[in-house]
Amino acid sequence: MKCLLLLSLLFALPSCQEERKRVRPQAHQKSKENDPAEEKKKSLLNVPAGAVIEDLVLPYLDDDENKVSLLTIRELTVTDDVRTETTILKGNDLKLWLFDEEGEIKSTTTIATADYLVDKEQIVAKSEVLMIGSNGKFATRSEGGIFSLATGQAILLGPATSKFTIPPKKEKNAP
Repeated sequence: MKCLLLLSLLFALPSCQEERKRVRPQAHQKSKENDPAEEKKKSLLNVPAGAVIEDLVLPYLDDDENKVSLLTIRELTVTDDVRTETTILKGNDLKLWLFDEEGEIKSTTTIATADYLVDKEQIVAKSEVLMIGSNGKFATRSEGGIFSLATGQAILLGPATSKFTIPPKKEKNAP
């Protein structure tokens, strides 16, 4: 009796699952046909406009999975939930680390407020920027900058002041 019940379940369950598979895609297609505006709209992380995300960490790696940059944002506000070429997220209290080819920290940057351009993977700062090189080799303060998170490059916007530390020359003894 148990075998008969198990056999009937084995045949009944797959047929129910096949029916569900056929019904779901048709219902999904109908909803797209009814609302063409939803077809054009691409959601950004499924987060509504005006939402505030706290303590966000965004690591960027190259194709070989080497570190390129690391961005931390204390507070990020979604300005618009439609993903377009100009989608901007507003960030407060940002910290950005750029890495060299060996994966060592090249510079550390502190930014008060900036815009995060989603499609370009860039940070655009129009407030004070403080960039300090590894081992204190340089320090720069500027009134803004553009930072490419995917390539690890930065352009500081002026006015800016810089301080460089030149290591002392080693004396060479003549043979």
